[in-house]
Amino acid sequence: MIFQDLNPHGGIGANCTYVKIGPFQFAIDSGLHPKHAGNKSVPRHDRIPPGELDFILLTHCHLDHLGSLPLLSRLHPQAPLFLSYPSSILIRRMLSNSLAVMKRQRSELNLPELPLYGRSDLGALYDRMEIISIEDPVVFEKNGESIEITAYHAGHVAGAVSFDLKYEGKHTFFTGDVLFHGLRTLQGAQLPNHPVDVLVMETTRGMSERPADKQREAEIVQLLLDIRKCLKRGGSVLLPVFALGRMQEMLVLLDEARRKKALPPTPVFCSGLGMDLVNHIHQISQNFNRVNFSRKVLRSLGAQPLPRRIQAGEPLPMQGIYLVSSGMMVENTPSYMLASSMMEDDRNGIFFVGYCDPNTPGGQLLECQPGDEFLFEEVDILAQIRASIKKYDLSGHADREELLAFAQSVSPRKIVLHHGDPEARAWFFSEFEKLNLPVLDPEPLIEYEV
Repeated sequence: MIFQDLNPHGGIGANCTYVKIGPFQFAIDSGLHPKHAGNKSVPRHDRIPPGELDFILLTHCHLDHLGSLPLLSRLHPQAPLFLSYPSSILIRRMLSNSLAVMKRQRSELNLPELPLYGRSDLGALYDRMEIISIEDPVVFEKNGESIEITAYHAGHVAGAVSFDLKYEGKHTFFTGDVLFHGLRTLQGAQLPNHPVDVLVMETTRGMSERPADKQREAEIVQLLLDIRKCLKRGGSVLLPVFALGRMQEMLVLLDEARRKKALPPTPVFCSGLGMDLVNHIHQISQNFNRVNFSRKVLRSLGAQPLPRRIQAGEPLPMQGIYLVSSGMMVENTPSYMLASSMMEDDRNGIFFVGYCDPNTPGGQLLECQPGDEFLFEEVDILAQIRASIKKYDLSGHADREELLAFAQSVSPRKIVLHHGDPEARAWFFSEFEKLNLPVLDPEPLIEYEV
C-alpha cells in the first residue's frame, strides 16, 4: 500500500489521505482546516495528478473531513464518491453552509480566492455520489482486477463510517473518527473483529486518559448540576456546541433532564447551522436505525431562536440556556458574541461539552483563571472573567484505551497513526512499541510504502 497524508499542517485539520492499493488509487476525505482560511486551509490536492483517482471515500460530514471535497472532485471528475446514506443527506446542507461562509469571508478576511468553489461544483459532486450500505460490500473493478469496499458504522456522528478495503485477500482498515460508546441520539461503533493487514487509526484522544470519576454519564450528571446552580442564582448558561451531532445530542439531554425535573423550566435558546440540521437528522432517523432523533424535541423543550436584542458585550435580555455554535467559540459566531456578554456576571456559566483547539478562543478561555481579563478581539471587548468556566468530557471520539484494545483485537501487520496531534500520536506510538506491534507515524506530504 502507498500512503500519503495530504494535510500540509499535520495533526487534525484539512484531512485528506491518498492511498494506492494494487492498481487502485483513491482518496479518503477532503476537508478544510478550521484554523486557516482560503488556500491555506486546503489539503495538497496537487500531489495527485488530475484524473488519477479511481474513487473517493467520505468517512463523515464534519467540515475538517468534507469541506474541500468539491475541489478534489473537480480535479477527478471520473471518480465516484462512496458515502453512507446519512452522509448523502447531510453533505448538501454542510457544503451549502460552507459556501455561504466563504462568500462572507471574502470581504471580511480580504481573500480574493474565496469562495473556493461554486454551486456548479456542488451539483457535479452530488451527481457522483454513490451510497454504500453498512456492512454490504461494494466491488470496484478496473482492468480486470477488483477491490472490495465495506463500510462499518463508526459512531461519532450520524453517517460516520469506517472503511475496510480487501484486495487479493488482504484487508486494509481505515477507522475514520470513531466512538464506541453509544449516545442518546446515536449507536456506538460496530466494527469488524476479523484480522487486518494494515490498520490506519485515528488518535484524537491520545493525550487524554479518562479518569475513573470522569465517565460519560457522571460528566452529564455534573453538567446538569452546574446548569441548575447557575439558573438557581439567577444566571444564564452558554453551551457552545458543534452544529453536527453535539447540538442534537444536547437538545435530547436537556429535554430528558427537564422531563425528569433535573432542570427547572427555563427558556432554551438555539441558533446556527445545528438548528438547520435538526430536520435532516430527523429524516435520517426515520430511515437509518442507528440514529435516534426526532425534531419533536424542539417543541417538548420549548426551544426558541436567539432574542434579537443581543449585542456583544451587553447584558443578556433574558435568562436562559443558550445552546449555540461554534463549539470552540470561534470568532464572530453566536457562542463568541454571547460569551462577551456573559463573561463579567458571576451568576453565569460558560460550559464546554466538546473538544476545543488550544488556539481557538474557546481553548484560550479554558486556560484562563477566574479574575483574568479576556480579550474578544473581533468585537474589541476586554472582559474580566467572573462567570463560571468549565469543560466536561463528552467527546465524540473513542478513549485511547478503547482504540488500543481494538487495534490489538484485529492483529494488524502494520499500524498507521492518523488524525491526531503530535503528542497524541506519540502516546500511541509508545504503547504499540511496548506491545511489539509495528507502527508508523507518517509525516505530512511524505509518501510511504506500507
